[in-house]
Amino acid sequence: PDVLDTWFSSALWPFATLGWPDRTDDLGRHHPTDLMITGRDILYLWVVRMVMTAIEFVDEIPFATVLVHPTVQTRDGKRMSKSLGTGIDPRELIERYGADATRLSLLYQCGSSQDIRFDAEVKDN
Repeated sequence: PDVLDTWFSSALWPFATLGWPDRTDDLGRHHPTDLMITGRDILYLWVVRMVMTAIEFVDEIPFATVLVHPTVQTRDGKRMSKSLGTGIDPRELIERYGADATRLSLLYQCGSSQDIRFDAEVKDN
């Protein structure tokens, strides 16, 4: 039997959730959209496939702009992953430091590179 991977089927998401293959009011109202926000690790797995499938099936590019956000890594530069045990639960950070301080610490680093090395420990200067 034929098998489609997750990235293939999710590439249909921008228009399949709006009533396609019919030309529904929702499809006309919400497709294409203005902005797609994503990490660079899935540009070719998902974003490029969304563009290709949308052009093929609805004859439109699904979004006007792609904003690539930074990747948050461990302090050693490794990928954060729950299965690898390298992830940080943001709820713990929020409980410890507060929501505003947690947001600010991440946003403060965003302009310097595409990768953010994040350390949950506060260092006294």
